[in-house]
Amino acid sequence: MTLQQFGPWLQEKAGAEYRSEKDRTVCVTSIDHVEPGCFAALYAVNTVDGLAVVELAGPFPSEAAAWEALANDDETYPPVLFDDWVNHQYLTDKTARVERFEL
Repeated sequence: MTLQQFGPWLQEKAGAEYRSEKDRTVCVTSIDHVEPGCFAALYAVNTVDGLAVVELAGPFPSEAAAWEALANDDETYPPVLFDDWVNHQYLTDKTARVERFEL
């Protein structure tokens, strides 16, 4: 997977909107199947070890809020190399469900 391929791939697999920026590809996608009415924001960047995916801490209540968080470089989870991320992500798996635990 390359930086240029990431946006179109996520668009095809998850219906994401994406934008190519200078050093990264930014994406926003609905996570309605996990968190109804919410969106995830993430971006891909090249690293010395390969393509890394960085997810913003969320979810976001609207697509506009997700894009704003990307523009503001809001809080993120640590970067994960694409090959590891793709095996653990839930964005492209529309059958994924999240069970909440109360502590």
